[in-house]
Amino acid sequence: MMKSSRARSIFSVIAIISFLISVYICWTLTAKTTEHSSLHTTLVITAVSSFNIAILSGWIGFGMMGGSLITACASLFVLLLGFRMGCYGHNVLILTYFVTAWIGYLFTNSKNRLDQLYVLRSERVEEEINILANEVKEKNKGIKVFEEKLMRYSTLKNVAESLSAALSLDGISDLIVDKTRKILGKSGRILLFLVNPDAQELMLSSSSARNYPVIKTKKGDVFDNWALRNRKPLMIEDVAKDFRFPANSIDKAADVFRSLIEVPLVSENKVIGVLRMDSQQEFAYTQDDLRLLDIIANLGAVAIQNSVLYSRTQELAIRDGLTGLKVRRFFMESFHREVKRASRKREQLSFLILDIDHFKDYNDKYGHASGDLILKFIAKTISDQLEGPDVASRYGGEELALLLWKKSKKEARLKADKIRQLVKKRPLTLRKHEANVTVSIGVSTFPEDGATEEELIRAADLRLYRAKAAGRDRVCSD
Repeated sequence: MMKSSRARSIFSVIAIISFLISVYICWTLTAKTTEHSSLHTTLVITAVSSFNIAILSGWIGFGMMGGSLITACASLFVLLLGFRMGCYGHNVLILTYFVTAWIGYLFTNSKNRLDQLYVLRSERVEEEINILANEVKEKNKGIKVFEEKLMRYSTLKNVAESLSAALSLDGISDLIVDKTRKILGKSGRILLFLVNPDAQELMLSSSSARNYPVIKTKKGDVFDNWALRNRKPLMIEDVAKDFRFPANSIDKAADVFRSLIEVPLVSENKVIGVLRMDSQQEFAYTQDDLRLLDIIANLGAVAIQNSVLYSRTQELAIRDGLTGLKVRRFFMESFHREVKRASRKREQLSFLILDIDHFKDYNDKYGHASGDLILKFIAKTISDQLEGPDVASRYGGEELALLLWKKSKKEARLKADKIRQLVKKRPLTLRKHEANVTVSIGVSTFPEDGATEEELIRAADLRLYRAKAAGRDRVCSD
């Protein structure tokens, strides 16, 4: 369009100059010639050619209005010129002006149509360019979002590896919360609740709650229990406008947070907890955030279940399957450590060995199932009397052992006698018959009865034998 405007300006200048030159030449020649002068032909040719150039340039440069004006002015001037010279026969050549004007008109019309077509095509091209630019912008935006998603999902691999390497439940809980914050990349509070298997209620396991009030509901709120009960993800864009929950719960929640995403942790078709992230801003989270949180929750559920299974395996390795007390191997390792510690710190340590009186008779009379029941009962009685780091073990057969930390001989004897009385006081029903079970206990204390675990065991064994020889159902510590 700039080139077209420049060309029109040039033709406009040519038209004006040609018109002025034509007027000047014709007027000058007219002043020097007569009616029968030989200059008539030259005058006519000059007038026709010069004015035709001016007319054509005028149509091109000025358009329809300018071209028509120059055509009219040229025709009028030639008529006046002929009248002055008294030569009217050549006025017929004015028709060439109209031919030139017609050519200029056709050219102008064609040019205008071409210009309109050019403008229309330019607008279309500009529109297409804008559309393509918007598409490129949207695609670049989509690529950026995709790259962010790719980075997030790539991080999930590291999360899975980290969770699979962790074994402690506390460590896994903290790791889930930490990775959730890093992967989602959003500000807000993160809460991980796990189900207490005994009470079947939520308990706060780990949290990240910077710039938030102290968490008062350690057992979760109405939103957490909804996710637990319905086993479905929950997303709230603005808690003040969500009418799925009681009004009083909404009012309390709105003081702390405005938007929320939450998913249940499911393992072996059981909900074992809920993972939640909330923000003080409305519309803080998207469906993609909810999907990521669900993936993290699934990975976390597997890791938590593995941790529980690992803990159970560890417990099975150190606990007797019948009584729940520690196995002898673990007990002896603890005994060895505690003797060394007591020796280093010059503290007392007592060892008790307990034997069930007439245990074989109970098995023979009531069956081995009754013997197992007796062992469980006595083991439970002993476990209830343990304090702090005290350790109880199924030492062998019907013998049970206790390691009492920082207990003198007198204190150990009192504890042993209390256990003996508790066992004796409660009769057991064995095959619809009541039976009073009694125990005999031998006591030894570090360091007065021995400096090693072998010496302490030997002393306690000897005293247990004396208690049985003296009639059973008694404690012997001397």
